[in-house]
Amino acid sequence: MMRAMLWASVVAAGAAAAYLVVGYVVALRLSAPTHQPVERTPASVDLDYREVGLRSSDGLALRAWWIGKTGSSRAVLLVHGFSGDKSDPHVVETAHVYHQAGFDVLMLDLRANGESEGERVTLGYREVRDVRAALSWLERRGFEPSKVVLHGWSMGGATVVRAAPGSGVAAVVEEAAYADLPPLLWEQLPEASGLPTFFNPGVFLMGRVFLEIDPWAVRPKEDARRLSEEGVPFMIIHSRDDEVIPFEHAESFAAAYPGAVFWELKGYEHVAAYTHPEYGKRLLSFLDGAGVD
Repeated sequence: MMRAMLWASVVAAGAAAAYLVVGYVVALRLSAPTHQPVERTPASVDLDYREVGLRSSDGLALRAWWIGKTGSSRAVLLVHGFSGDKSDPHVVETAHVYHQAGFDVLMLDLRANGESEGERVTLGYREVRDVRAALSWLERRGFEPSKVVLHGWSMGGATVVRAAPGSGVAAVVEEAAYADLPPLLWEQLPEASGLPTFFNPGVFLMGRVFLEIDPWAVRPKEDARRLSEEGVPFMIIHSRDDEVIPFEHAESFAAAYPGAVFWELKGYEHVAAYTHPEYGKRLLSFLDGAGVD
């Protein structure tokens, strides 16, 4: 009897250990850095740019492209999404829209993406430090936060929304971002990992304990609520046919910030709003209404 109980305990302990190891391996793989070849540069849309470097508050060297405009008093920070970088087509094309409207443009590679340092992609958790570092970089160059727009896509959209409260920025634009990370991860982890939902808690736990990734802290809808209280102009852009981030996340943002400008699209894929013929017009109309001048 005692021997049977001992073996049962050993088997249970072994199963628990194996479960946690699987969770750790999955969390490690899904948060791995993504460094891809440069897809496009601002030169592809006839913009002069230069490469610049900045440093996050936790010491990571970040890379960015800077597009200056003589005499400009306004700037925008553009932030890419998961597994992307500053050379993504939607980022480059949007940089052209802002530059034509008289903005200086900073296009940032978040940690562990593009040309920036970093061992982990944290899905908007630690990336907030990168956005704040970019805001400090702009301020040192004479751009007060009240003259800076934050604009992000997907993970970058979630990150700029999280970074904005209390920063004093002029406005925030999010495209196809998630409003609440834990339920999104819970839904998408099985497909991304190839494992049943049974393993989700282990992935969450190991990511938090050993990789310092806390999904429960990434709930941008709560930050959108703070933006509403602060009166920071906020624009939501999302397609009902987004195959990556469900449209319900846009509705959550709108519920948290009832006064937001909400552009609902149909028939467009994830982060593809820039291909809409009215994209530039809609974006600049929001900025004009927000008084970003």
